[in-house]
Amino acid sequence: MTMRTTALFVASLAACASALSTTKNQRAPSLALKGESTAALKEQLRRTAAPTQNGVGASERTVLTVEAIAAELESRRDLDAFPALEGAHELVFSTSTGASSGKLGPFVGHVTQTFLDEKTFVNAVELGPLKVALTARREPLDMSGWTYRVTFESMGLSLFGVEVGSKPISGGGTWNIRYVDDDLRIMDAPSLFVLSRRRDTTKSPTLLDVLDDPAKFMEDDD
Repeated sequence: MTMRTTALFVASLAACASALSTTKNQRAPSLALKGESTAALKEQLRRTAAPTQNGVGASERTVLTVEAIAAELESRRDLDAFPALEGAHELVFSTSTGASSGKLGPFVGHVTQTFLDEKTFVNAVELGPLKVALTARREPLDMSGWTYRVTFESMGLSLFGVEVGSKPISGGGTWNIRYVDDDLRIMDAPSLFVLSRRRDTTKSPTLLDVLDDPAKFMEDDD
């Protein structure tokens, strides 16, 4: 290969790299997030994720949008105010391609994560009358409470609310919680997961509940 041919080859590679970089930048969403309120960002994240079936059907642009909003929310987290992990949470979005996104074969089920106590929780996927539930334990890896080691314990299968099988399983992973408040949690495990806390309808509404949805609490004169 002559020096001139080599130079042309190097120039061609540089041009290809530049084109790929430009294409990637053009694909990335242009979002003005800094000026938005935290409440508006959370609502935008939910709207973006809503049509994607937990993220399973998300386009590359949608994934980039969700990741950009997640990064902005992460930058606003209060490291000294960590709400307790309790109650039931529903999966809003995930970049996981496995069953943790709710994908069972060609179908996508409803995914919940329910905290039973300070250590035990259950990840469940429901698809019609079928429910697959993974019981696991979490242990904080530091005093901050933002990072956890997760250890799987058992997997159960139920049909029409009746358990038809259960077996112990091994495995686990790590949670890196990037943002959390009273109704939304974002974490890497290692895929991105966004979960929304399910409201307890048995509790009396608070002022925040009324301000969030005033029409819901208006009296009907009829």
